[in-house]
Amino acid sequence: MATANLQDVLSRVRSDLKCWQLPEPAMVFGHGHRAADPKVGIGMYGPCGDENDQPLARIRVGVIGTAGTIQSAQNWLDRCRSRVLSKVEDAVDPHLFPAFPGVEQKNGFGCKIECPIGLTERLLPGEVAHCASLPKGKAVEYLAKLVSTKLETLADRETPPDVVLVALPKDVKEKAGERARGSQRTSSRPADKMPKQLSFFDEKREEREPEGRTLHRAIKGEGMRHGLPTQLVWPSTFDGSGDVEDEATRAWNFCTALYYKAKGMPWRVTGLEKNTCYVGISFFKPLGAANLLQTSMAQAFSERGEGVVLRGTNFDWNKDQGEPHLSREASRQLLENVLEQFGRHHYQQPPGRVVVHKSSAFSQDELDGMEEALDGKIALYDFLSINRGTLRFLRVGEEPPLRGTVIEIAENRYLFYTRGFIPHLGLYPGLRIPRPLDVTHARGTGVAHEFLGEILALSRMNWNSANFAAAEPITLGFSRKIGLILGELPGDVKPEKYFRFYM
Repeated sequence: MATANLQDVLSRVRSDLKCWQLPEPAMVFGHGHRAADPKVGIGMYGPCGDENDQPLARIRVGVIGTAGTIQSAQNWLDRCRSRVLSKVEDAVDPHLFPAFPGVEQKNGFGCKIECPIGLTERLLPGEVAHCASLPKGKAVEYLAKLVSTKLETLADRETPPDVVLVALPKDVKEKAGERARGSQRTSSRPADKMPKQLSFFDEKREEREPEGRTLHRAIKGEGMRHGLPTQLVWPSTFDGSGDVEDEATRAWNFCTALYYKAKGMPWRVTGLEKNTCYVGISFFKPLGAANLLQTSMAQAFSERGEGVVLRGTNFDWNKDQGEPHLSREASRQLLENVLEQFGRHHYQQPPGRVVVHKSSAFSQDELDGMEEALDGKIALYDFLSINRGTLRFLRVGEEPPLRGTVIEIAENRYLFYTRGFIPHLGLYPGLRIPRPLDVTHARGTGVAHEFLGEILALSRMNWNSANFAAAEPITLGFSRKIGLILGELPGDVKPEKYFRFYM
């Protein structure tokens, strides 16, 4: 009787939830060919190429390191020139772990890698030993200055490198590097040191606020000082030691990032409106600043994937007030600056439409200030608040919701699965239950299918790896890391506008 009554009650419940799935945006590769997966697309058609979609002919790579790490870097680059087979045992699906076709191969990136001895700068044994003798904070500062002098030398070459690998030895990592993260699969910690509760949900891992400059961000800053994109690499990248990915996956991710930093475009994405400026707004706290100080930051991307980073104004904000918010005037000025830079770097004119993403709710002042920046100039716009949702839905069966699933839970509010089961792969490429984005359309002229489809497309613009997609749109996906780099930037270094300097 109880069961029958429950079923009767449930049958009378009317749900106002609406649910649908958005199609997966395709990726564009060489000669305009399209594919669903970045690894398949590059393997079949090659990358898009430079800003004019012409293939990059070469990438000149500089290396800073010890005699041993320079040799390891050159050996790794030699390895990446040709095919690298995947050696993953018991792989869930071969689509996830394909062989790397090779940077210089026609069925790969089709691009020469040059790493001449004239583009290498050596750290001497005495310099490394001195670093190892210092406390961590001083070791980071010592290394930053040391690497900076080497970068300056490389920048002064008649033909400077396109990208510089800063290849440091293991003992430097133990002294000055960030603490290594534990494996997602196993842990060497004693049982009494294990977490009290295991999370089965796909949650973003929070980082601790740094007490001093960190080596990775310090090197990024010194690269900006001398106009050279950098990549900090450790021996595990070259030899596969420790808890790292298989060799083919490392080659895919390493070379995709290398190609982008060298002013190449591995792929572009469909589903984005031409002459639209996609903006992500976030905040960071400068290192060593007063407790109340916050700084605004904007990342702006065109539909072709060209990105710029802009540092906004400083302002006081008490954490007791909740998430930081800009004043009306500061909001207006930030968006006006974005539009000016966007027009200067892209179409030599203002965009026809603006989409603003923010990782927290918009205040009334922020909305009003941004509308003032657009007033009389741009009629089409959308302001979207995007954060990680606390609600989750399950799909009937053994698999999680499909990537692209939208659940409208209230007017102008949506749970959106940018991670989930991917039909093209035939699986969900994750270890935990996926967590949707919580998207609120705060104000604007667009419709849900349009601005949510753009979020899906922007989640495929992470050129730091060759993965199928990221959880967040590129407008917000790197915001915390970029904020930390800007927060630790020395006062005498002008922040670079181009996104490749922050990757």
